[in-house]
Amino acid sequence: MRFWTILLLLLLGAARPLLAAESVINQQVIFTSSDGVQLAGTLTLPAEPGTKIPAAIFLQGSGPTDRDGNQPPNIRTDLMRQIAEALAQHGIASLRYDKRGMYANAASLPANTADYAAFFGWNHFIDDAYAGYEFLRKQPAIDPNRMALLGHSEGGLLALDLASRLRGEDAPHALVLISTPGRRMDAVLRDQIERALKQQKATQHQRRFYLAANDRIVKAIRDTGKVPDDVPTGLAAFYPSYIGPFWQAVMRLDPLRLARNFNGPVLLLQGEADRQISTEKDALALDQALQQRPDDDHALITLPQTSHNLKPLRGEEDAGLEGELDPELLRRLENWLLSKLPPDEPSTAAVGAR
Repeated sequence: MRFWTILLLLLLGAARPLLAAESVINQQVIFTSSDGVQLAGTLTLPAEPGTKIPAAIFLQGSGPTDRDGNQPPNIRTDLMRQIAEALAQHGIASLRYDKRGMYANAASLPANTADYAAFFGWNHFIDDAYAGYEFLRKQPAIDPNRMALLGHSEGGLLALDLASRLRGEDAPHALVLISTPGRRMDAVLRDQIERALKQQKATQHQRRFYLAANDRIVKAIRDTGKVPDDVPTGLAAFYPSYIGPFWQAVMRLDPLRLARNFNGPVLLLQGEADRQISTEKDALALDQALQQRPDDDHALITLPQTSHNLKPLRGEEDAGLEGELDPELLRRLENWLLSKLPPDEPSTAAVGAR
């Protein structure tokens, strides 16, 4: 390949993020949750939004994940930012925000760690999502009757739970569930811990010890809402002392029941090389549950050699965190949303729960 051809390809590749950024508007916004906590986010719009366009609120995955889908400084996926800017280029707005007490919202974190359990309760995360959803619906450019919830991983559970609580005109008109659990979270967590032990080449004795300890911790949380005092060091990251009420609420969620009870269109996106959520145990279980709805309208897209963060894997050692999303995947997502959020859709097209 000649030098100038190589140089041209390099210049075009370098220009892609810039072109994407120039074709959308990223507005920094603040909205307020039900308990008065202010949440900072990014409202992403087409460069010329006009009025009454469809929109989606984004709900990111577990842990200290920011609005863009990153856990700086070590994990940078830009999953949410990439999806938001791709959708905006096709006329779909979105809102994504930092979690309460984190990043731009760090000032709201309680000074006393004894207050963390209440501050990080599951219902507060639901209230935050609803506050963002209502904020987005009220924006001048947005059609409140063409709204979707888009959740990744734990954010998919938030989307399912929030949708189940909304009725009539308040209900979202479509759900996009990316790498979302189809089982109760205690089962998902146990699988993740077992997989981590295998990857670390733990002995059988170590595996038995940690899995038995995990089962004991989960039972205590389910029964009491409290994390026991004797959590082994190797499990401490999963079970900080304040997380009991949060995990108790999450472990009670039945994703399959929530999915069956949503009446609107649902899109499932799942990477087949996902090391956290199983295609067979989770995505296919959700797929089968949705098929049981009387007026089912859903699609399942599974992606070969694709990670939890929807990134194509470049080899066995690739964690699937970095890089751009597959343009074909983005095209399919854009087309699906536009087909399910058409103009002049009646506001009662979907009811959150039967």
